[in-house]
Amino acid sequence: MSTELTDRNAVQPEAVQQERWLRPACDVYENENEWLISADVPGVVDSALTLHLHGTELVIEGRRGEEGSSYAGYRRLFTLPHGIDANKASAELRDGVAWVHLPKSDSLKPRRIAIKTA
Repeated sequence: MSTELTDRNAVQPEAVQQERWLRPACDVYENENEWLISADVPGVVDSALTLHLHGTELVIEGRRGEEGSSYAGYRRLFTLPHGIDANKASAELRDGVAWVHLPKSDSLKPRRIAIKTA
């Protein structure tokens, strides 16, 4: 069982290049409650941004501009660790940055174990 978030584009960059997607710069943060991904998607409006979460795969896609010479698409793929609470996942778009919140399930969160005396 994996406990790390993996950037699939780092493993398979040719897949993104073949489809002519731009690969947005992303930062990944982890705390005891969630994984947080920030993706730079300048020029993308919320209606043109899609996030797909299928099992342990996250796909971030965004389109900007009109079709033609200035038309560009962003795409980034991640393999998520087991234990993400997909029902509580959320995202927001602020100032050209998509913020994806992936809460950890209770089984991944640190907990204190009580010690009983005999």
